[in-house]
Amino acid sequence: MHIRRSILGAAVAAAVIGVLPAHAQQPTIKIGINVERTGGAASYGAHMMIAAQIALDEVNKAGGVNGARLEFITEDNRSSPEQAVIATRNLDRAGVAAMLGPIQTSQCRTAFPAANRAGLVSVSPGSAAPGLTAQNRPWTFRIAAIDTMIVDEVVANLRKAYPNAKTVAIAVDTRDAYNQFLVKTVAPGVVEKHGMTFLNQDQPVEISPDATDFSVFVTKLKAMNPDVLLLGAGFEPAHGFLREANRQKLNIPMFAGQGYITASMATAAGDLNLFAGQPFDPDSSEPNVQKFVAEFKARVDKEIPGQYASPTYIDASAYESIHVLADALRAGKITPATDPKQARESVRTYLAALKGYKGLGNTLNMNAEGDTLKTTMVYRTRAGKWARQ
Repeated sequence: MHIRRSILGAAVAAAVIGVLPAHAQQPTIKIGINVERTGGAASYGAHMMIAAQIALDEVNKAGGVNGARLEFITEDNRSSPEQAVIATRNLDRAGVAAMLGPIQTSQCRTAFPAANRAGLVSVSPGSAAPGLTAQNRPWTFRIAAIDTMIVDEVVANLRKAYPNAKTVAIAVDTRDAYNQFLVKTVAPGVVEKHGMTFLNQDQPVEISPDATDFSVFVTKLKAMNPDVLLLGAGFEPAHGFLREANRQKLNIPMFAGQGYITASMATAAGDLNLFAGQPFDPDSSEPNVQKFVAEFKARVDKEIPGQYASPTYIDASAYESIHVLADALRAGKITPATDPKQARESVRTYLAALKGYKGLGNTLNMNAEGDTLKTTMVYRTRAGKWARQ
């Protein structure tokens, strides 16, 4: 049976239950969070937690789930594949009904098998490497978007803007699993499909995640004289690279994977033409999107001032995921007294049948591999700001 619900519908349904009495010792239904709170992806993790907390607060304010409040049990995976496994095991032992996270593919590659072995539902709001959930059926899911679809749309838009582009140079963090997968597995077929070839596929310019001086990387790329650059750097080093590329006037179009569409990244890009995509538009006129974005910005300004305040697709997906999990628990009549194994089975069955779920400016449909299929929004930097294509 297909599940057809929405975030708005979930809130209305929950409101029927009534407001729960406030009591510190009231039993709760626990959802685990396996998140990058420290390490290289800490910025993503901090923002994701804010988005997830917004959803949790909405669910509990509307009456909770089957007479009980939801509670997060949080484990820091330290942006480490090894620690992501430990976090998964800890959450399994804690008896959580489901687990949100990790965000990054690097951590999901280790956490997903651990979750699958444990029979623990795991939902990533950010991992995008094709085939990852298919390898870890039936307990892993992604409410995100798949890189092959995203990158194809991005490169198609780039080629439309630069029809004479033929050659592509690669700059990549060779220690980052996501960007390695992007460069080696996702991009080659897409680049070829759109009539371009790589100049340095076997010897990409390697950007160290610890780099502070990016001049040598940009100098190497300028010497190749490419028409286009594929930038596969992590979040923090990408900022430094783009600032140096601006300084040296590396005036060629660039494209990247997901996770780049933040205000700080556009500022770093400056006058460069950087293309990227994601399955979420924070400027959408849809009321539920506007409400989420406003609340998200307010909390970021209060809790982590100075960091990017407009939500990314990761944040939107985390928010959606918590509402979906709440609906799954509600549909299965799960309570704090329910055996965790039974709760997990119920949530897994619900997620596998998810169809037509109205999210934040998108509709969630789960495929047989455990991935939602979302529409791609392509963006391009113009004078230090992102513009929807």
